[in-house]
Amino acid sequence: MRIEPPAHLCDKCRWYDVIGTSGRSVPVSFRNNRLYSIAEKESSGLGVRVNVDGKVGFSFTSENEGLEAAMRRAIEIAPFGEPEDYSLPPVSNPPVVALDTGRLEETDIAPVLSAAEETIARILAAFPGAQVDMNISYGSGERRILNSEGFQGAYRHSSFGAGITATIVSPDGVRLSVSEGVSSTGPVSYGAAVERLLWKLERAHGLRRLPGGVLPVICTPKAFASLLGIVASGLSARSVFKGISPFAGKLGQRVFSERFTLSDDPLADGSVYSYPFDDEGVPARTKNIIERGEITEWISNLKYAALLGVRPSGNGSRGHSSLPEPSFSNVVVDGGEDDFDSLRAAVRSGVLVDQFIGLGQSNTLTGEFKASLDLAYAIENGEITGRVKDCMLSGNLFELLAAGTVFSRERLHYGAALVPFALFPAVHFTS
Repeated sequence: MRIEPPAHLCDKCRWYDVIGTSGRSVPVSFRNNRLYSIAEKESSGLGVRVNVDGKVGFSFTSENEGLEAAMRRAIEIAPFGEPEDYSLPPVSNPPVVALDTGRLEETDIAPVLSAAEETIARILAAFPGAQVDMNISYGSGERRILNSEGFQGAYRHSSFGAGITATIVSPDGVRLSVSEGVSSTGPVSYGAAVERLLWKLERAHGLRRLPGGVLPVICTPKAFASLLGIVASGLSARSVFKGISPFAGKLGQRVFSERFTLSDDPLADGSVYSYPFDDEGVPARTKNIIERGEITEWISNLKYAALLGVRPSGNGSRGHSSLPEPSFSNVVVDGGEDDFDSLRAAVRSGVLVDQFIGLGQSNTLTGEFKASLDLAYAIENGEITGRVKDCMLSGNLFELLAAGTVFSRERLHYGAALVPFALFPAVHFTS
């Protein structure tokens, strides 16, 4: 993929950069225990951003030969763009991170289908009435970035991911749906994901009812990763600059418990969310965003780092058809000292939560949340005694994380997050 822009247009710009992306993938879908579809997807494109007289214009094209036309459009649009006063990153030697295990889209389809069929058969052996859906996707691609400061970077990346959902409808019409997933830069095993899924199904057989009130709540890593989205949105430099983050003005201040340390790690080997440099050419680095409860850095791209007067964090994210925005890479939360069994054993009457419904519909910018529980279990005298239904949690996540939250020693990957179980000692529970 050639991404060099024409010199006669470059001369009209204060600065410019070009991003080129390309990729091929094979999505495979199983529905209701059977193979539903196999497809092949291919995409590529170029995006060009220019700064002319201090204002930014942007355009993109899906054709290699269209770069000159796209750059001409970006220059024409620039006078109507936003003023942006910063410099692009210079030549650098980005860190090395393991992202590529080859052209996975060329993988033989037969073993992929066999592994999926074996996974479905294993679930059906334990729960014959289950309807199992699987979505698998694997492939590889390339990203290239070039700018007017001389930076030129390129890397290849690959990914293999699968989502598994088992649904059981009981004779009285009660529906139970449990999902698990796994992803990596190379072929994955479904074994651990299936173990977790079966563990949850087995403990959801009986229904229990807990009285409403203020109870201790343990969130699985999957549920805690969902809640962390509320915190992450307030740590974006964009939110801080626009004045909609509750953490604005609190850089360097302790706003959470000392037990809470959260970092952004784009250098994690084997993660599909890693990169050696961000989509603006800033070298990637691992950094604490919250360290022992203190906010130490914002997640920023070049634009918002300049507006806030802080060092860019290397989190500019974009495709070829969009401008960069700040975005986390891999979110990592430190674990605690005790394991999950110890946290659960300490709960006399409480709830274990795995899946929410409607979590994002509250005023989450303030930390408030009110969400129904799609999959949750009663904990009585330290034991999981059955599934709880038709109930809800509410509270303020920021206040919970500032209080006595306890994290488990073990941590699990869910999407871009590597997080522990989290025990919140007192949460409003409505049944």
